[in-house]
Amino acid sequence: MTKLAIIDLGTNVIKVLVGVVTEQNYTILYEQKIAILVKHEPISNTISKENQKHIIHVLVGIKNKLENDKVQFVVAKATSLFRQASNATGIISAIFSATGIQVNVISGAEEADLIYLGTYSMLNLTNEEKLIVDIGGGSIECILCNKQQLLWKESFDLGIRRLVSQFSYSAPITSTQLTKLENYYKTALDSLFAAAYPYKLRELIGASGAFRTLLKLYNHYHGLSNDESNTSPSKNKKLSIKQFNSLYPIILTTPAHIWEKDVSIAPIFLRSIPLSAILVNLIVRTCNIEEIIIIDGPLKMGLFIREWTRLKIQNCIKPFT
Repeated sequence: MTKLAIIDLGTNVIKVLVGVVTEQNYTILYEQKIAILVKHEPISNTISKENQKHIIHVLVGIKNKLENDKVQFVVAKATSLFRQASNATGIISAIFSATGIQVNVISGAEEADLIYLGTYSMLNLTNEEKLIVDIGGGSIECILCNKQQLLWKESFDLGIRRLVSQFSYSAPITSTQLTKLENYYKTALDSLFAAAYPYKLRELIGASGAFRTLLKLYNHYHGLSNDESNTSPSKNKKLSIKQFNSLYPIILTTPAHIWEKDVSIAPIFLRSIPLSAILVNLIVRTCNIEEIIIIDGPLKMGLFIREWTRLKIQNCIKPFT
């Protein structure tokens, strides 16, 4: 039996995906998400010593579990946080010394490729063009695609933690702050809107925790459970634009501490959700989106698919016994 583990070192969260692979197919055994922020500090050109220690501590725990689970192949990739950090090389060396896990940093372009690959494996894409948006802590990836191909992609340094370090905003956010942020987004995303213009986009695929937070807040406000909001048995959920538009002003006018009393979302993510909501609102209005489809973790799924393919090519998969 061959087991493969994927570790995705994001800006805010480390995600783990473990599965059994054969020559013909694969079975996902479990997934895990662990917050790596000790405190919600703005992104800078270095990773603080406090967060370095926590990242290594988390990875030591992950490594121990993978050893106990007899996982033979472990692939670890890091994204925007490590791409931008001047001390990333030293931290990667420290991680290897503590765990034996070799972390490789991927580019924004490669990240977008993997998100598309993961989305393709998770959804029944059609010939109709779609927009995938992954809102991370350090960057956002935007991809135009259909079933046949990835049509356009770009990675933007518009991650929410990055924006927190650039913009001051109140709780609730003021109209002046909202206008300033919207104008910044419009300029930064000009290439996306130009690329999307020729297509009749109906669906936006939300491929990150920000979209799941929006869904949770909608459910909470309307007294719904996650299961009640969508009849599909899969992990994929939906928000119509009517539903999003009803939620949007509530997010802008409700301070995070009000949500914190009742919603099981980490406060550090609730405090920044207005920034994500403003971004999503601008994209859906500009691109005339009608529905948001929410999926969980296409980057790590794309990594899993790619590494499974590599193991098959290299004849590394043992017969299933």
